[in-house]
Amino acid sequence: MYENGLGVKQDYTEALSWYRKAAEQGYAPAQNNLGRMHERGLGVEQNYTEALFWYSKAAGQGFASAQNSMGWMYEKGQGVKQDYAEALSWYLKSAVQGDFKAKLRIAHLYLNGLGVERDLAEALFLIGKAS
Repeated sequence: MYENGLGVKQDYTEALSWYRKAAEQGYAPAQNNLGRMHERGLGVEQNYTEALFWYSKAAGQGFASAQNSMGWMYEKGQGVKQDYAEALSWYLKSAVQGDFKAKLRIAHLYLNGLGVERDLAEALFLIGKAS
C-alpha cells in the first residue's frame, strides 16, 4: 500500500517499516519487497548487499520473483561478483515456476552467449514460451 500509494499517501519509509516487520517473521513477499527497495534505493540509500540479503531469504523459500532478482544481481554483478552460470541457475529456478521475466533473461543469456554457448534457436524458443 504505502510503497505504491494505494489508498494512502505514498510513503517509502512507512512501506519499509511494514515490510521489515513481515520480513523478519519470514514472509517471503515482504523479504522480496525489501530487496527491491534496497536495490532501487526507494526510501533508503541504494545498497546491493542489503538487497541481495533480502532477495536470498525469499529466494531460499522458493519465491519466484526473488529467484529472478537473484539471477539479475548475479548477471549484472550487483552486490556480488558477476557470474553468468549462477545467474542462469537462479533464472531457471524462477522460470520453472512460470516466471516469464526469468524466461526472457535466460533467452537473453542464450542470445548473447553469456555463460552458455550462443544458441539463437534456444533463445527464440524461450522467448516464445515466455509470451
